[in-house]
Amino acid sequence: MNRSYPKYLIQLAGVAILYCFLYYMMRDFLMPRFYDHFWKIAIFFYLLFAAIHFLRLRQSTGSGSIRFFMASTTIKMFLLLIILTIYFFINRQNAIPFAISFLLAYFLFMVFDVAKSYKLMKSGS
Repeated sequence: MNRSYPKYLIQLAGVAILYCFLYYMMRDFLMPRFYDHFWKIAIFFYLLFAAIHFLRLRQSTGSGSIRFFMASTTIKMFLLLIILTIYFFINRQNAIPFAISFLLAYFLFMVFDVAKSYKLMKSGS
């Protein structure tokens, strides 16, 4: 296992905690649309991004890592869109609060992931 992976997991946990803190602090602003189970979304994103990064480390060789990054980002986006769509059909009552929480987490985790991936690809070349 790459030595940077445990460090990545700690930083990713920091992003998850930051998301939970920021989302909780916005509860007054979001009150009519506040999603109480936002912490479950943080855990889901933590596990998803940790697994993708682990796979990316195994593929981190030159142009193969760039192709893997693009493919994994695309697959991740479509997977998350499918999850949002299914949730909309299953639980219409909480669909908007869930979507707000989900998309905020997605953007925060994605910014972190792109920054870390860029650093990984830059150091690999």
